[in-house]
Amino acid sequence: MGAARMAGPRPWRATGVALLLTLGLAATAAAATSLQVAPTSLQLEPRQRAAELWLGNSGTAPVTLQVRMFRWVQQDGQEQLLPTEELIASPPMQTLAAGQQQLVRVMRQGTDAPARQLHYRMIVDEVPDLSTRASGMQFVLRYSIPVFVQPAGDATLAPQLQAQLVTLDDGRHGVEIRNTGDGYAQIADLALGSAQRPRIVHPGLLGYVLPGQVMRWPLERTTVDRDNDQITAKINGESDQTPLSPPPAR
Repeated sequence: MGAARMAGPRPWRATGVALLLTLGLAATAAAATSLQVAPTSLQLEPRQRAAELWLGNSGTAPVTLQVRMFRWVQQDGQEQLLPTEELIASPPMQTLAAGQQQLVRVMRQGTDAPARQLHYRMIVDEVPDLSTRASGMQFVLRYSIPVFVQPAGDATLAPQLQAQLVTLDDGRHGVEIRNTGDGYAQIADLALGSAQRPRIVHPGLLGYVLPGQVMRWPLERTTVDRDNDQITAKINGESDQTPLSPPPAR
C-alpha cells in the first residue's frame, strides 16, 4: 500500500492487526523501530470507566505515535469508522524512545451501562519522520484494535450466524455472513465442506460480524459447489469448526 497521505483510517481484518504502510520518505527508520501493542483487543464491563493499553518500542530509534478512537459500524457488507467522543485515549500522541513503554488509558465519557453491546476501534499510527527528505521508502505501522463495551445485565451475549456463498459486485466468489444475535462474532479459518472434513479457504482471521449486521468477503477459490459446500468457521477463538446455517428461504 503506497500513499503519501492517508485520508482516514479504516478497520482491518484482525483482532489487533499491524498494517505495514509504505511511504515515499526516508528508509533510515524502517528497521530501527519496532512498535508493540498489548493487549490486542479491549473489553470494558458495563460500568467500567477505563481500560489500559501498553505501547512499546523495542527498536533502536525513537518513534512518534498517534492514538485515535472511532465508533465501529458495518453497513451494506462494509466496515466504517466514524468520529466519536464516547471514548477518548490519553495521551493521544507520544514519542517513545528506544526500549520505552507507554501506558495509554481508554476512558468512557459516560458512567451509565449501555443497553446493548458497543463497538469501537482504536487506531494507533506510527507517525512518519517528515524531517528526513532523503529519497527512498519509509515503512510505518498502523494497529487497529477492537474495543467492546458490554451492556447492562447478566445475560450471556452470543452471536447467531447465517452464511451463504454469493457472487460479489466484481464477479468474484464470496461469502456473506449475517449475525442476528446480540454479541459480536470473530470469524477465523473459514472452510467449505463438512465440519468433520473442512477445506480451509481462508486460513487465519477473516474478520468480525457485529450484532445485527452482515458482512461480505471474497473467497480466493476458483470453484465453489454452491449446492454441497457446508460453510464452517472457528468463532470467537474456539478450537473447533462451527457449521454456519444458511439463511431461511424467502
